[in-house]
Amino acid sequence: MKKSQLLKLSLTAILALAICVPGFSYKVGGKDLVKNGEGPRSKWMMKVYWATLWVPQELKGAGDTQIIDADQPMAMDLYITSGMITKDKLVNAIVEGLDQSAKAGYPTSDKQAFMNLFNNVVVAEGDTYSQRYEPGKGLSVVYSTKAGQSKVLGIIKGIQFKKAFFGIYLSSKPANETLKNKLLGK
Repeated sequence: MKKSQLLKLSLTAILALAICVPGFSYKVGGKDLVKNGEGPRSKWMMKVYWATLWVPQELKGAGDTQIIDADQPMAMDLYITSGMITKDKLVNAIVEGLDQSAKAGYPTSDKQAFMNLFNNVVVAEGDTYSQRYEPGKGLSVVYSTKAGQSKVLGIIKGIQFKKAFFGIYLSSKPANETLKNKLLGK
């Protein structure tokens, strides 16, 4: 087995353990978050990313609108599982998702500002994009490469954008109904 394949397998196993271990959590805004749900996003019969929804303990198992509307710390991690995903495809999918979220009642005027956060990144298999909402600060995007390098791409202030972003996955017009149910722990 090549070193690069072994490294990929090792990183995937570490991420899988972090996602799947029941007690694993992390803090956002000084508050511990727990995994609410997770699942793959498939397109064209291929898994393109793995999503994990993190919420405060008091929101674990809550309904879609409760989570979307909550002004509490939470996070949505997207782990890219396919080399077919490019920056343009990711950005276009987010734009479509934000448009659908707006139709479901969660509009935002910050769509372009969010898209601009991705101007200087290259999307690759094994990368993780962690969208972390902190009340009073906004939604930050933390980009981590499969090589372990991380950086904050930026922050979109306010709860309205947080609602629009989480609406992509949890609203009445989600990007994928199966993924929505998995994120809600169903």
